[in-house]
Parts: sequence; structure tokens; C-alpha cells
Amino acid sequence: MSWIAGNLPREQIMDRLPAIGENFQRLYASFYQLSQLPPETVELCRLRLAQLHRSDADFAREEYAVVADKRAQLQDWHHAAPFSAAERACLELTEVHAMDCSAITDAQADAVKQHFGEAGLVALLQALGVFDGFIRLGLIWQAAPAEGRQHG
Repeated sequence: MSWIAGNLPREQIMDRLPAIGENFQRLYASFYQLSQLPPETVELCRLRLAQLHRSDADFAREEYAVVADKRAQLQDWHHAAPFSAAERACLELTEVHAMDCSAITDAQADAVKQHFGEAGLVALLQALGVFDGFIRLGLIWQAAPAEGRQHG
């Protein structure tokens, strides 16, 4: 897909797609403004998707500031101390979603609902769908890490 990307950061790739780029960027950013989920939890889930898909460019991005310990221990969220029960519920659902969203169990959905209600579960699933798709597109496009918006 070098005719689109050419190893550019996502923002520059989206600028080359004027019919969808700006609207998609707004949709993407809107998930950090939802009242149903804390933006740090949303970012942890996005980062976990990036790890699972082995997208260094997406993991390097910082859409919302996350406590450094959580970012550093994200791969071990099951056992690492800094993660809350609510974050663990969302991260568990995120991992299953990354592999097969139809494999999410009622118990996993209920664990998210226990902390964030039905609206929070729906918001998380919508965010994961967009993030997952965007991460996969970035891998296809071989997108470079964002300039000036990296965590490092």
C-alpha cells in the first residue's frame, strides 16, 4: 500500500484520504471523551490491542496519558499490582476481542457491566472495533510512529 502510506505517520496517511480521514480521526478521538468509560481505561485497552497485534507504531502513540507503571506492566496486567478490577475486566474483554469478538463470554461482558454498566460495555466494544481496525490498517500501511505524539 505504498501509494497511500509510504512509511508516514497515521495523521499524514489520513490527510491523503480526505473523504474519510478527518471524520475517522474525530470518531477515533471521541472514544476518549465518553462519559461511560474513563479515558485511561480506554487508552489501556487500545495499548493492549497494539501489543497483541505487535504494532510498535500504535504502542508508541500516546492518545491519553497513562500511569507509567501501568504502561510498563501492561503485558502482565493479569497479575501486576497497579491495575484495578475495572481495568482488568476491560483488558480481559479486549484480549478476547482481539482474537475473536464473537468469543466474548457473558461472564466477561458482565464483568465490564459490573463496573461501567451496559452503556460502558457498548462503548468499550465500539471503541475496540474502531481501534482494532485502525491498528490493523496501520500494519497493512506500515505506518510510522506519530511525530511528536509518542510515548518514550
